[in-house]
Amino acid sequence: MNLARQHLTLLLNAYYELDEQTITVEHPAPELGELLRIDLSDPAASTVSITTGAVSYEQHLEEIEREYGSRVREELPNCAAYVKALVASGLVDIRNREEVDKIIDRYGYQDLQAGHPPRYAGFDTNLLPWRMHDVLGIDPELYSDDTGRTPVNGYTLPAGVDKELSISYRYDKNAMDAERLADALGPEFERLAGQPTEDNRETRLGLREYRRLRETRPHDIVATEPGDEAIIEGCLEYYENEPTGVILFSNDYGFVDQARDRKIPAVHVDFAIDVQRQLTGSWDQIATLLYVFAVTFGVVVLPKATLYGVWQTKAPQNWRQEEIHVDARSGKLEALLERDKPIVDAHVASR
Repeated sequence: MNLARQHLTLLLNAYYELDEQTITVEHPAPELGELLRIDLSDPAASTVSITTGAVSYEQHLEEIEREYGSRVREELPNCAAYVKALVASGLVDIRNREEVDKIIDRYGYQDLQAGHPPRYAGFDTNLLPWRMHDVLGIDPELYSDDTGRTPVNGYTLPAGVDKELSISYRYDKNAMDAERLADALGPEFERLAGQPTEDNRETRLGLREYRRLRETRPHDIVATEPGDEAIIEGCLEYYENEPTGVILFSNDYGFVDQARDRKIPAVHVDFAIDVQRQLTGSWDQIATLLYVFAVTFGVVVLPKATLYGVWQTKAPQNWRQEEIHVDARSGKLEALLERDKPIVDAHVASR
């Protein structure tokens, strides 16, 4: 069964109905094993225990590289991506929240009724996979202050970023042999044949976010070539003769420094090296984490179900709809999902 990211709460609810209120999230590779443990007792404030912290995760990656080589290690998220996935879910915050908020407070929250020019947000390629509109709390359709002003009024979408995401995304050109991958990481990986490599799965998350913003939010498409300098120069030229302005966000200090040198407001978004072992979050946040983990790892294993972020027949429409494949290993779990999914589908279709 395929489930969209926003409907993965159906899976959590099924566990709850089966009285499986504590579930583990594991990787098939024995060197990695259990990544985290989730207590589902409160849909608004569930406890997520990080079993494998970032430092331990890095050590496990080194063990896998010694045993199977660098190509197998590259099929797993690196330590930074492991932390960023937790940030993307909303369970973990960025490290420099105060600095980012100061920049947004200074340049955002434009009073359009008073004639202030709109201010758009632009994301560097390295941030787009990690759901920054939610993490930073800036989306104009989701966040506003008590006067109705929004942090930003839309998004700047440089064509160079789109090109960087599109160029680096490939299905099978660089994909590792699925049989070899299965021998190293677990038989589940046989189903990843012909699908993107790990770094390109991250890229695909970013491409989906870029296109979602283009399809659903106010935006400016800025004609640029790929590369930091070209993207920054393109934004400078575009807004030089426009009433709007931009705040640029990046995980690259060099990008931020170049933007500031050109007098464009820019801020570095910083991620922690490791995370707390006990986190609290909603089922929606946990569902997002399961989605991002499934895509970046390719496969994660839960009690009674295996989640595939990619599989042999995954099509572009599955990426657009942010779907993963849920392989229920329990008849009771499968029955609950089959009972509830048509209700959700009918609700979505009626909107």
